[in-house]
Amino acid sequence: MQYIQSSDFQLSNTAVALGKFEGLHLGHQLLLNEIKKQKKEGLNSVVFTFDRPPRAVITGDSQYIQIFTKEERRLFLERQNIDVMIEHPFTRDFANLTPEQFIEDVLVKKVDAKVIVVGCDFHFGKKRSGNINNLKAGEDKYGYRLVVLEKVQDQGKEISSTRIRKLVEYGRMEEAADLLGRNYSVYGEVVHGRALGRTINIPTINQIPDKIKLLPPNGVYVSLVHIGEKVYRGVTNIGVKPTVESVPLKGVETHIFDFDGDLYGQDVEVELIHFHRAELRFDSIDALKDQMADDIQFARSYPL
Repeated sequence: MQYIQSSDFQLSNTAVALGKFEGLHLGHQLLLNEIKKQKKEGLNSVVFTFDRPPRAVITGDSQYIQIFTKEERRLFLERQNIDVMIEHPFTRDFANLTPEQFIEDVLVKKVDAKVIVVGCDFHFGKKRSGNINNLKAGEDKYGYRLVVLEKVQDQGKEISSTRIRKLVEYGRMEEAADLLGRNYSVYGEVVHGRALGRTINIPTINQIPDKIKLLPPNGVYVSLVHIGEKVYRGVTNIGVKPTVESVPLKGVETHIFDFDGDLYGQDVEVELIHFHRAELRFDSIDALKDQMADDIQFARSYPL
């Protein structure tokens, strides 16, 4: 997948999906499927999104917690066999483009869009003044075709990133997975911890997610761990490890079942399947070890 992170690019013959693509949920995946269909017509599939949440520029909210990091979003789109991902810089100048300027200068001249795919509530341009009517009006003028997709619903409610965010915040991982079309996950480098797990014969890997990454409540989760092409079962603790840590740094710590290898410095994906229990502080390492043994037994027997 070609990964573009600037405003200086030139593409040709494309089918482009437009949006923030924060959740990459089932609704977003319909847009992706639509642009991939256009490959049969000789068009390159392109996802056009931004290098930061627009609100970070418009309102100054730079601490906005996100469902997926940029790296996780890129990885997902690669797996979806998208040809090009444009992560356009969202600057004040870009935010001030009129809808007509965005259509002509960006979509037509730079992206060379022959097919444009959006959701029915898509807004763009200065102060979100543009909508599907502006895009529809440009079909005859610029020669592209507009495809507008309706919102996808689940149990009578629209699937949205906001809805998924709430489910993750409450640790309702199975429900979040239903709307995402896959399990919620954390992707990132394995870093060095205190190596306590090895001293009690329960080795773990540690990850420190980006501070903008949305994490579910502190606690223990049944998990699946992707290492290369293989997937292992595991049990994951999210939190500050109050029994052994004096400085509360929130992280993701996973014991991988039936695996013995050195993963330091490697990128690993951990899927969070089921919230088992809240994070606890124990009076001793022995008490912690006993509880971890119970957690492992639970996670091994959890039906997947």
